[in-house]
Amino acid sequence: MTGTILAASWHIEAKAAPRLYADLNELPQREAAVVLGTSRHRGKGLNEFYVGRIRAAADLFLAGKVKLLITSGSHPSQYYNEPMAMKRDLIAAGVPPDHIVEDGGGLRTLDSVIRAHSVMGHDAFIVVSQRFHAARAVYIGTSHGLDVVGYCAPDLSGPFDGSITRLREYGARVKAVLDIKVLGTQPTLLDRPVPASYGMAGKRQSD
Repeated sequence: MTGTILAASWHIEAKAAPRLYADLNELPQREAAVVLGTSRHRGKGLNEFYVGRIRAAADLFLAGKVKLLITSGSHPSQYYNEPMAMKRDLIAAGVPPDHIVEDGGGLRTLDSVIRAHSVMGHDAFIVVSQRFHAARAVYIGTSHGLDVVGYCAPDLSGPFDGSITRLREYGARVKAVLDIKVLGTQPTLLDRPVPASYGMAGKRQSD
């Protein structure tokens, strides 16, 4: 079992590593970036994974690397809406609202990545998350024939460094390889195509 876990993680790293960027200056330009969702709060405070992704997404937009940000995450009820929370914080960080589109169908990473193509109409885009997560998203995208690169958001450090989250990532990577190589898993929600591009943002939402 341990061998399977390590093999899946190594396979994803080998495939994704050349497409991961920590330096904004080296990051290639794309029309759109998908900001992968997570909870805004952690315990009684802000989730630093979330804060890092918002900061990274705003930075790449303001640097002119993309024209559109797709906030993709879970939206199970009116009380929990990851895409809307991300949009609000990106606006507060200086991103104009008409350059942001919400995707409430991003129930998991696979859904977020595939929907960016099948629903939003993008064959080439950037995914924004911490490196360990961005690697899996890039692997999923390239395995589906998409030109996906990852921009690595700041990671956590200190006593609450997200070690449990990174440990869970090993299981998520095994599932990702199974989804791609064996199961052919598709997103839970596949809406009719609603192309998302600059100028259309703010006027529509996929869910």
